[in-house]
Amino acid sequence: MMGWGKRFIGRLFAAEIERQVGERLPAAVGQELSMIGWRKLTGAPTRELPMMDQNRAIEVAYWLWKTNPLAKWIIEVTTAFVAAKGMPVSCRNLEVGQVLRDFWDDPVNRLDIHWENFVRELGIYGEQCWPAFVAEQTGRVRLAYVDPAWIQEVFADPENVKIKIGLTVGSPDGGGHPKRYRIVLNEENQRFLSPAAEALRETFGDGECFFFTVNALTNEMRGTSDLFTVADHLDHYEQFIFDHGEKWARFNAFFWDVTVQGADKKNLEAERAAYTPPRSGSAFIHNEKVKAQAVSPDMKPDDSQSAGRILRNHVLGASGLPEHWYGGGGDINRATAAEMDGPAKKIIANRQEKIKNMLEMIFDYVLWHAADSRYLNVPDDELYAYEVQTPEVDEKDVAKLSTMLQQVSAALTAAETQGWIDKAEAAKAFAYFLAFIGYEYDPEATDLAPEYADYRGKGRSDRDNGDNDGLGQR
Repeated sequence: MMGWGKRFIGRLFAAEIERQVGERLPAAVGQELSMIGWRKLTGAPTRELPMMDQNRAIEVAYWLWKTNPLAKWIIEVTTAFVAAKGMPVSCRNLEVGQVLRDFWDDPVNRLDIHWENFVRELGIYGEQCWPAFVAEQTGRVRLAYVDPAWIQEVFADPENVKIKIGLTVGSPDGGGHPKRYRIVLNEENQRFLSPAAEALRETFGDGECFFFTVNALTNEMRGTSDLFTVADHLDHYEQFIFDHGEKWARFNAFFWDVTVQGADKKNLEAERAAYTPPRSGSAFIHNEKVKAQAVSPDMKPDDSQSAGRILRNHVLGASGLPEHWYGGGGDINRATAAEMDGPAKKIIANRQEKIKNMLEMIFDYVLWHAADSRYLNVPDDELYAYEVQTPEVDEKDVAKLSTMLQQVSAALTAAETQGWIDKAEAAKAFAYFLAFIGYEYDPEATDLAPEYADYRGKGRSDRDNGDNDGLGQR
């Protein structure tokens, strides 16, 4: 190469090196001395890692739930434990119960059909948006549904990011004018809004909506799917299963190895043209110069079971679910399984509490509008006197619990007899242990008839003298 050519190429390399240094230098040097020499992982001007686009994350989560068996099972097992069957509420006042029943069974709402789907989609998409429409005269509430992919932006109180005050909804292609919904807030949060938030909230004039998220920090505006952190691993596991199936198909393959002694190329071609692989039960007649045998490939299979278990447990462990829940009991005994169930039950219980809070917020909204429109007239202390039930996470061992109650009852009786605790404290303690079998009551709120009043705690002289505050009187 001529000298001028070498110099030209050298200048090109120097220019490229200078350009790359110019790009990397701002990321490698900060204002603080301790930052010098450190280059950001993403090369971004901030330390925030780049997140997947929200709409893309929703598409990926939906696709995994639709096509990946393990991903669908993770969502479905949580939904089965969280979404109660039927209307999961009990009310002290019958009129309050009827209002909630009418809302639940409304021909448009049909929560008896849709509630399980709402819980399922909360886990898949990480968020739910339900616009609420209220009849002016009766205060009846009906819910609509917004595809999470249509949510464009969520707004928080400028001075308190904890309170989300509104959101905009539009089509994914960006066409049309986006709608601006106020997010339903409870009375306390409404009073706690900053002046800037109140002014911003007034700009959301297209109605009200409920907006709920999971897997989101306080300063995050959008929710995240339960499948987001394990999406790549779910895809990898599915590909591993397919590859494993194809590999085992090759293990079952074989071919016929036919040897013809002393044959030249022409004779071998003739034998190949005339040869027909023998069928089961047929005869292969040949002389001593022809030999045929079936040969299977020796592919030396690796320990695919261990590899598959590692991948599967990585996904299940990240979701807080033990492997024996996914049909992989293996060498796990009953004691080990019970210990491994703990984290899964805690995670499911947390999701149950989240769903319970969502229902309470919706029911409060329904009851408030019914009372505000004079459609519901009940005492204030009974308006919100209801309780939301959630499914039991685990089955109770009734035999062990009944034995425990007998022992507790005997111990409390002895303690009361010895004067270590009084009858009221013993009743509270017994109520605490009774709750383990699913029956709860408040001893202080229980009014017993006089003939059933217990007067064992009083001495004989007190009863005989009548100094017993009405207990044990005949």
